[in-house]
Amino acid sequence: MANSSAHDTNVNFLTYKGKHSGIGSWIFSVDHKKIGIMYLISMMIFFAVGVTLGFLMRLELIAPGKTIIDPQTYNSLFTLHGVIMIFLFIIPGLPAVFGNFFLPIQVGAADVAFPRLNLLSWWLFVIGGLLAITSLFLPGGAPDTGWTFYIPYSVRTQTNVIPALMAAFILGFSSILTGLNFIVTIHRLRAKGMTFFRMPLFIWSL
Repeated sequence: MANSSAHDTNVNFLTYKGKHSGIGSWIFSVDHKKIGIMYLISMMIFFAVGVTLGFLMRLELIAPGKTIIDPQTYNSLFTLHGVIMIFLFIIPGLPAVFGNFFLPIQVGAADVAFPRLNLLSWWLFVIGGLLAITSLFLPGGAPDTGWTFYIPYSVRTQTNVIPALMAAFILGFSSILTGLNFIVTIHRLRAKGMTFFRMPLFIWSL
C-alpha cells in the first residue's frame, strides 16, 4: 500500500512527509487521517463563504426595497448559498471528515481500501467547490435558479447554470467514490473476528 510507513504506529501522521514536503505532503497524501483533516479545513473554508453569502442576503432584507444588492444578485447569492451549504457542508460533513479519520481505525484497518481513490475524492470535492464559487464571476452572471436547479426556469435563464450544475455533479461523484471506498473497506478490511454486529454503531451510521 502506498505510503505504508505512514501507518506505522511509531510515526506521527501530522509530520510524516513521504515523497513530498510542505503543503505537498498534505495535498498529495493518501493517509486517511490527513485526508479527513483536509476535508475539515476545506469544508470550513466553503462554510465561511456560504455564511458570508447568507449574511449579505440578510443585510439586503434589513429594509424594504434595494439595500445593497439588486434582485438578480440576491437570487444568485441565494442559489450559491444553497449549493455551498448543501453540497459542500451538510452532505459530506459527517462521512468525509469523521468517516475518513475514524472508520479505518475503528474497523482495524491500516487505511481505506483505495487510498488514491480517497485522495481523488477530496480533489473532486475541492474542484467542485471552486467551480461553484467561480460561477459567481463568469460572464453572464451567477445562476439564479435556486440550488435545486428546477426546470423550466433553469433551461430558460441566461445565467451560468451549467458551471454550477457541473459543480454539483462533480461533488456527487466525490461523495459516490467516498461511499464506495467505505463500503469496500468495511467488507474487506475488517479486523479478524469483527463481524458486522460487532462493529461500532458509528460505522453503521455511515
